Amino acid sequence: MLRVLLAALLCCALGLPAGAQETASAAPEDESQRIIEIPNPAMAREAPQPMRSLTVMVDGEPRSWAPLERDTGAAWQAYTGGDFPRAVPIFARLAEIGHPVAQWLMGNIYFFGQGIPKDYAKAHAMFEASAQQGYFAAFAPTAQMYVQGLGVPAEPAKAYYWYNIAAAQLPDSIERTEMMERREAVAASMTPAQVEAAQKRANLFKPLPVIPPDPEDVDWMWE
Repeated sequence: MLRVLLAALLCCALGLPAGAQETASAAPEDESQRIIEIPNPAMAREAPQPMRSLTVMVDGEPRSWAPLERDTGAAWQAYTGGDFPRAVPIFARLAEIGHPVAQWLMGNIYFFGQGIPKDYAKAHAMFEASAQQGYFAAFAPTAQMYVQGLGVPAEPAKAYYWYNIAAAQLPDSIERTEMMERREAVAASMTPAQVEAAQKRANLFKPLPVIPPDPEDVDWMWE
């Protein structure tokens, strides 16, 4: 199920062929995979929120990532076929310039060591960069890495913060209940004052989307 959901989310977000969902590769199923579970399967099937179109508004005008995604179809086919050396550089370049879905995917790639050395610190950095832009699928893995102290010092307050943001964006559902349960499990190791402070910070969260650069400014991406 996780394998299919990951593929569905990427296909929707980058406009990739739906058929790629059938061949998406993933690491063997084990407890460590919980780090990248998508907590809202229905959202993954429809399209990622809150960036359904991956468009950023700048002074009232839309700026789309679409012109910078021209190689993602081939890269996704390579990725799902296990050809990581061909796929990873494309997504890495997009992640470098701030594409939120590419950042989330690179978080997975670094976490599992897909074609590159496993690096929890870089995985966390990618997940949190995507989460800061408001990319929903990145909230839970960012929180979980703070819980487990993977690639970053364990910080219950930050884990609570991201779980709370995830729960706040979900309707009443099994997925929302799970986010709340994870949040409360973290709260058990915090003082009431720490919980209150983390709650206040989460309530003030505002996504900070990266503005897509002009394609002519990043021609080096396609060399």
